[in-house]
Amino acid sequence: MNEKESKAKILIVDDKPANIKILGEALRNEYDICITTNGKRALEIAFSDDMPDLILLDIVMPEFDGYMVCKALKENHKTKDIPIIFITIKNEVDDEAIGFELGGVDYITKPFSLPIVKARVKTHLDLKRKRDKLENMAKKLEQLNIVKNRFLGTAAHDLRNPLGSIQNIAEVLLMELENQLTDDQMELIQMIFTQSEHMLLLINDLLDVAVIESGHLTMNFEKDSLSLFIAQRIRLMKSLASKKGQHIISDIQNSKDALFDKDRIGQVFDNLFSNAIKFSPINSTIQIRVYEKESYVMVDIQDEGPGLSKTDQSKLFNEFQRLSSKPTGNEKSTGLGLSIVKAIIDAHHGKIIVKSEPGIGTTMTIALPMSNEE
Repeated sequence: MNEKESKAKILIVDDKPANIKILGEALRNEYDICITTNGKRALEIAFSDDMPDLILLDIVMPEFDGYMVCKALKENHKTKDIPIIFITIKNEVDDEAIGFELGGVDYITKPFSLPIVKARVKTHLDLKRKRDKLENMAKKLEQLNIVKNRFLGTAAHDLRNPLGSIQNIAEVLLMELENQLTDDQMELIQMIFTQSEHMLLLINDLLDVAVIESGHLTMNFEKDSLSLFIAQRIRLMKSLASKKGQHIISDIQNSKDALFDKDRIGQVFDNLFSNAIKFSPINSTIQIRVYEKESYVMVDIQDEGPGLSKTDQSKLFNEFQRLSSKPTGNEKSTGLGLSIVKAIIDAHHGKIIVKSEPGIGTTMTIALPMSNEE
């Protein structure tokens, strides 16, 4: 790139040739200068393929003044980010306020102080370069994120079927060879089953994350009783709790119907119920309550676990987080479950509230909007 090509382009717009001459001579050595004496021509230049990097724009011009030019530039997607410095004899506060409201970045008053002109032009060009660089980096990161999600989705999808087969085979071997193998051999098969189960959980979570981050999380909303739905999920979880000697106590009040995706909300409560079981001590009690509050159906899941510190609570819904609390039965976790829960609840326009105190326990509350349909 030669020196001329590397120079920033400045458009000077003023109906007084003398002002254009002063500004042009002051800036020509450092920048490419383009000039015009009327607003309409300024727009033609700005909308061209070779648009300016910065515009010095006079306010008082016949027919099409500087405010009108600025407004037109800021309303156009192509030119809205070009910095505009107004040049004017006006110096009233109201006049400056109008210019800033329209999108101008600065003012230079006549007669010109050329050192100030140069300093302000340089400052706003530097700011524009940095902003453009940040925008380009953001675009590249967005593209990389798309590629990452596509890779995660493809890899997870391709791995899920063979891992499922490995788990199924291990399960069959555990059932059919129970009395034909040594304890060590059975333990190895159990390890294969357990690890494949954990890997399937991780892969399914990765697929969910890829879908959520791509913006393609779809919902199939149905009007139904959340109270009955929760009662069914609790029955499924009681056997899991009984393995740790835990008791689930439920207080489920009849509530108005809600609009929710049964598969996704099932995923939410399975995750929250299993977390309560996972982090609660043996022989403890988990309380689940369903009730109405204002325009929401509320579900409280209260455990007697170790509770969460303020630090843990602040990162609870972030991806791949490892909290200080540990499962009481050496259960596995992917670190993705609660971030997926949060995304699903957000898609339902609901709320998730956490109340926790170390040494006492945690209450997770889900609030889903009630259906307004009769």
